[in-house]
Amino acid sequence: MDLMENIPENTPKKGSGLKIGFIIVIVLIILLIIAAAFIWIYSQRIASTQFKFNLDGRRQNNYSDNLFIFQNNKIYISIRDIAPLLSYNVYNGGYGEYTEDRTKCYVNNSKEIVSFETNSDKIYKYNATTSTNSESQTFNLDEPIIASGSNLYITSDGLVKAFNVRFDYNSASNEVSIFSLSYLANYYTNQISNSAITSANSSLSESILYNNQKALLYNMVVIKDSTTNLYGVASLANPTNTIIGTRYTSIEFMEGSNDFIVRTSDSKMGIIGSDGITKVRLEYDDIKELDKNLGLYLVTSNNRQGVVNNNGKIIVYQDYDQIGLPNTINDTNVTNKYILMENCIPVQRNGKWGLIDINGNEILPVEYDGFGCDADTSVDSRYTDVLIIPELNGIVVERDEVNGNTRNKKYGMITPDGNLFINIVLDSIYSVTTQGQTTYYATFQGQILDLVDFVRQQQASWEQNNNGTTNNSSNSTNNINSTNSTNNNQANNT
Repeated sequence: MDLMENIPENTPKKGSGLKIGFIIVIVLIILLIIAAAFIWIYSQRIASTQFKFNLDGRRQNNYSDNLFIFQNNKIYISIRDIAPLLSYNVYNGGYGEYTEDRTKCYVNNSKEIVSFETNSDKIYKYNATTSTNSESQTFNLDEPIIASGSNLYITSDGLVKAFNVRFDYNSASNEVSIFSLSYLANYYTNQISNSAITSANSSLSESILYNNQKALLYNMVVIKDSTTNLYGVASLANPTNTIIGTRYTSIEFMEGSNDFIVRTSDSKMGIIGSDGITKVRLEYDDIKELDKNLGLYLVTSNNRQGVVNNNGKIIVYQDYDQIGLPNTINDTNVTNKYILMENCIPVQRNGKWGLIDINGNEILPVEYDGFGCDADTSVDSRYTDVLIIPELNGIVVERDEVNGNTRNKKYGMITPDGNLFINIVLDSIYSVTTQGQTTYYATFQGQILDLVDFVRQQQASWEQNNNGTTNNSSNSTNNINSTNSTNNNQANNT
């Protein structure tokens, strides 16, 4: 008998099981590779959409969860969280106020101070090396500052203006990149051989260098001729393209207007725009920017001061010994000592003061002894100086009564258009701030008046006596204070 005849035809031959196992292994490996590829692709897609933050070219992993928020299709950045990352200190309250009011804050480094307030679409910037809190520049924001939790937030536009940074958001990769001014200055110093934006390659002051570094944010770079040591300006994209020739002993960028104050070898100063066109002729001994939004500049020649606009037109003739308030008044309501309440330019000649408006018209004749009242802190350390009372839309003016060798200061108030609405008979005006609330007081013949309440009560009384006829604040309060005796009776009654 043949044994092979009993074996079924479909019985696997020797070695076929090994082939099947091998195939299964291959298939499993392929499936694993496909799964791994799918996981990798998916993880890359997740990673590409996950929010990323780079600072000065380095990925940041440890930062506050509150640093960025997205609202109304805009990125908002926490002022309190970004400040230390950019080497700024941050404080509660407005600059110079010394309060813990968290609806306000300010930041500073060694060069600059910036003040913020909730719901405001403006920020105020001060030169930390030379300015007082009565000398600032105002910058308008694209959106108001908002509060969220205990933080204040600004948009990227506000961040750029406040902290002098370059900001970029890549929506495809969901990535924010911020470059600080110091990083940019060092980077372009290494890239552009004739740049003059750090102390290593420029003899200009630290303050001017800091301002010149800001030109980088507007695609310009200050350069220097190594042979003549004279300065000019070039395009950042093409440094061989000179915007302002290298022929000036000093050059300073003015943030906001994007113009340059230049000084010639014969020490004459003028203004040249970022287009290379001369705006203010090079004929002055000194030039200082008063207000970038108004385009006004303080000019000095032979110790006489005047004001010109950014087209070189004379606004105030050089007839004055001083323009702008002295630094003796420390009123936090004064943000620009050269232009009060956005309209009034203080001028002084032969020891007397007056006001000229921003169009060059006389508001107040030059016959007053000063503006504002120094608070007598020896009576109470809480007393603070007063120059502007916003609630009354008023400016404090001073005239001195001279009796022999005795000089007594007397104070009154005017409106921004020069109307006297409180006669100059008050002995002092000062303010006291308690728990964030400021009250303005005046003393008159030994009586202490809450000045805002006093004026408003008298306005209401005047309107009632005139059959409810309303009038503007200036006319109403002029009737209140028409004579010294009227003031005397009112003060005693109060």
